Amino acid sequence: MIPYRLTDKLEIRRLLNMDREWSLYALADLDDGMFEHCDWWALPGALALVFRGISIRPIFVLGDAASTKELLAALPETTGYLNLKAHQLDAAEGIYHYRERHEMRRMFLDAFQPRRGITEPLGVEDCGDIEHLYASGDGGGIAFAPFQLHTGFFRGIRRDGELVAVAGVQVASRHEGVAAVGNIYTRPDCRGQGLAQTVTSAVVTALREVGIQTIGLNVENTNAYAIRAYERVGFRTHFSYSEGIADRLGIETVRP
Repeated sequence: MIPYRLTDKLEIRRLLNMDREWSLYALADLDDGMFEHCDWWALPGALALVFRGISIRPIFVLGDAASTKELLAALPETTGYLNLKAHQLDAAEGIYHYRERHEMRRMFLDAFQPRRGITEPLGVEDCGDIEHLYASGDGGGIAFAPFQLHTGFFRGIRRDGELVAVAGVQVASRHEGVAAVGNIYTRPDCRGQGLAQTVTSAVVTALREVGIQTIGLNVENTNAYAIRAYERVGFRTHFSYSEGIADRLGIETVRP
């Protein structure tokens, strides 16, 4: 069966809720203002999303190996940020090739342990400071986009007037009750002081105050420092997956 374009939000929501934790980001993309940046392809019991709202163009696939293969073969994207679970990796072979594959874990807030500290809300007027912070050392904010600041969930810490730590969300949906904490970064010379825990805790507090209960984040398996910091706030690993920029190989595309 050839994948077909899907625009029915109710049907998309039904499919995504078959695996709510894996679909964390995609569920938030159902919100107005996000949905317009989405292209959805479907098969019975399976779904693929290309999100065009940020430059890396995330690609998400929900389904078994056979469905994943059919969906990826149908996508017209030459390049995207491909997210796959372990059982989907073989299905991508011969269709997309990772430039560099990152082995990740998805963590969820299981038992919140707030970390005390003074933070401040960050909005669109702080965008320049945030981007400057991400560029201050070893880089950060790969999934940051200025429109995310409109959520109202970004928090930061300043030292001598300069922003030295930030945390926010990559997506958040009050309607779907989900949020992905992200864009977390501490200036290299200020690390080891618990600042990441403090700003992350502040973001989680803000999310819970508006009733969002399903709160997750992504972290690379090799980032032991970050994993420990998130665990101290109350996050626990629920599963692992792979992600990274992937290029389409030179095979014929099946157009939906």
